Amino acid sequence: MNPNPLVSILINNYNYDKFLSDAIDSALNQTYLRTEVIVVDDGSTDSSRDVIQSYGDRVIAVFKENGGQASALNAGFAASKGEIILLLDADDLFLPNKTSEVVRLFELQPAIDWVFTESAPVELKDLAESDLQSVIQSILNSSFQDAPRKVDFRSKFKNAELPNFTPSTSNLCFSRSFLENLFPLPEVKGSSGLAICDTYLNLLAAGLGTGYVTKRNLGIFRVHAENRYSTQEIYKKRSISGEILITTAYWMYANFPEFRKMSRKLLSKGLSRYLTGSDRNKDCEKLARDYLAQSSLLERAEIRIATLYCSLKLRSEDWSKKA
Repeated sequence: MNPNPLVSILINNYNYDKFLSDAIDSALNQTYLRTEVIVVDDGSTDSSRDVIQSYGDRVIAVFKENGGQASALNAGFAASKGEIILLLDADDLFLPNKTSEVVRLFELQPAIDWVFTESAPVELKDLAESDLQSVIQSILNSSFQDAPRKVDFRSKFKNAELPNFTPSTSNLCFSRSFLENLFPLPEVKGSSGLAICDTYLNLLAAGLGTGYVTKRNLGIFRVHAENRYSTQEIYKKRSISGEILITTAYWMYANFPEFRKMSRKLLSKGLSRYLTGSDRNKDCEKLARDYLAQSSLLERAEIRIATLYCSLKLRSEDWSKKA
């Protein structure tokens, strides 16, 4: 990696006009100066376009028809030039030192493929009632000062062991050379717009590369009622997570067949959540059928047994809560 590498911050946005300026400002106000900020609007119907255009040439604006998060990330990556790529959801924020800390880790170990960070969850009302700079300073002062941990999970991943260090979109940072192995992402929108999303990216990162994991909060995860996943009721959330896991399993096997064992595990987990959730999606069900059709009799039996076990476990949890 070159000294003083160019960093691309990719902001993906869909109908988050009320939060978007905070996200863009946080990307523009990084202490590391050699950055480009790319804002992809995924066919918003609110005033997001006006917000983005108000920044002029301070950002690289990409406007496209609605296609889901994977489609937005593909458009952002295609427009980027950075050696390091940082992802940011439009309702989240970066702390000012985020980029400099990530660059430092890549310079410390140039052969790594990714860096996973953490973000402090902050309620919307707390951000509205407090000065943003005070909130940021409080997080900086209280952030867990751990030593970043280098991780090579590849052999465990091939054996279908799920990693426990895979964070959400705004905490994912990659080398460009690594992402070129994954992009373009399968552009599957699904009912939630998230069928192919951070789950696909962070799992494949753990399976294909090595990186650093840090527990330091280098961003803010905004907790609000409009979040398309985290604030849903349990059965709706279960349907969405099932759809995400089924879609991830299908495309993981299609694009990286060496992870067939892991993809079967994800499919079983996804089917169990989908079947005990509240919603149904024909495209998702077709992917599951197509996956099973490509599997051997033994593999299909293994998937069905694992799905049944996971489903019974979820049902048991539901009954316990009602008791």
